[in-house]
Amino acid sequence: MRIPTIFPKWFSPWVSILFIFLMLLFLGFEVYAMLWYHFKGHEELLPLSGNFLHVREELTREKPKEEFRFAVIGDTKSAGTFEKIARELREEPLSFVVFLGDFVRRGTEGEHRYFKAEFATEFAFPFPSFFLMGNHDVDVNTFPISRFEEVYGPSIFSFEYQGSLFIFLRILDKPYSTKESLQFLEKFISEDASSRYRKIFVFSHIPPPVSSQIDAREFEGAEEFISLVKRVQADYVITGDYHGYARIKKGHTVYLVTGGGGAHLKKSKYGCFHHAMVINVSREKVSENILFVNRNEDMEDRVERFVLADMYPWMKEHFLILSFLNIILFARVIWLGIGVVSRLLTVFARNA
Repeated sequence: MRIPTIFPKWFSPWVSILFIFLMLLFLGFEVYAMLWYHFKGHEELLPLSGNFLHVREELTREKPKEEFRFAVIGDTKSAGTFEKIARELREEPLSFVVFLGDFVRRGTEGEHRYFKAEFATEFAFPFPSFFLMGNHDVDVNTFPISRFEEVYGPSIFSFEYQGSLFIFLRILDKPYSTKESLQFLEKFISEDASSRYRKIFVFSHIPPPVSSQIDAREFEGAEEFISLVKRVQADYVITGDYHGYARIKKGHTVYLVTGGGGAHLKKSKYGCFHHAMVINVSREKVSENILFVNRNEDMEDRVERFVLADMYPWMKEHFLILSFLNIILFARVIWLGIGVVSRLLTVFARNA
């Protein structure tokens, strides 16, 4: 007796098996995404991380030191290459570390969810970590300034440490305003900060246009920023945004640009390498050490970021459509499976 099939004669059982495998793979990846989100998608910043008052106060409790070290990293984009940098920095006797902005690819909940998951597990610095706001870290619709500050703390703040002053500003291009940051910087002039502190460090994501060596992004109040830095007599202005390295001294102030933390490098013959900076501050001087690393493209990181930053948010947003699609796929797998079995039984019957 000939067993009827639901496949045309030209349709090979092996093609059906391939289709079944691919469909099961897709369904399995969905399950993987949901499990990965369940176990990793709810990570929060470590207790010593963020720009919050309690993190800053942790530094003020330390006893006086003859010297101290801190690290700065710009434009990490939160994976691969920066993991190599993080492993090196964890071995350094640092007082704190500063992310100079653009530590995610774009301002979405998913991207920041992935960063927090990586930060809590792969990076896990044992010292305070502070976060400047970069233009890629926020979006007026999907991750506004208010949301950034809810997660990471205030985007404009300062603290004193070991007789030095550290000023953190929110310097972004349009549509964001720099007015609040410039006003914050200006108040240190009236407070005569230069006579009260051994050293003054100013941090911002976008560097001001102080040299043609830097492909600086335009932002509101750039010239005023340079003028205020001069009046406050800052020793260092440390920035990111430019994917490379540059060092310019203008008057009393060193402008240090370090954006080689992991993002694709600026195509330039100057300062084109991945790195972080370790700054050593003593009573007599400030010295800079460049921590070099080679680029690292990690497939595991790419998959994890895709799951948390792209796939799971899409699945959540299109839940009804995806559920309907899964029902169709599951039915299709069963249908194909029946067809394969039917065709194989037909072949065996003929041979018999």
